[in-house]
Amino acid sequence: MDLWLVRHGEAVPESVDPSRPLSAHGVRSIEEAASFLAGRMGRLDFVAASGKRRARQTAEILAAAAGYPADRIVETAALSPGATPDAFVAFLAEQEGKENILCAGHLPSIALFASFLLSAGDPVKLVFGAGAACRIRLSAVRRGAGELILLL
Repeated sequence: MDLWLVRHGEAVPESVDPSRPLSAHGVRSIEEAASFLAGRMGRLDFVAASGKRRARQTAEILAAAAGYPADRIVETAALSPGATPDAFVAFLAEQEGKENILCAGHLPSIALFASFLLSAGDPVKLVFGAGAACRIRLSAVRRGAGELILLL
């Protein structure tokens, strides 16, 4: 399985809009990343995002670049900011048979998921700035079973 983990793009401050959608800069940055990744992502089998607006928007932009329909994006608490690696792995295990998955979420969970999947020992520290993405190839859906293919 190839897993694309993406942190949502830059969002507007809560004081401007409590639902915190992507800012204009955030939209542009994710569109640029989507343009760069479009040929590298291949055909996506499954796309998921947290229930937060900024993560959903990020997933929609990236999915569109890969030809994946926005109405098939699944929202899940397993990608929320406070989600645990165990909850995320359980969610991934439910996607058995899917080969190319994109998940859009938040800090600190996205970085924790990557670390969990890439190392069975000491944590791997990857920096996930706004709009950062990584591709992890999983030999199995379990701790330490991943290989980092790309970090953007």
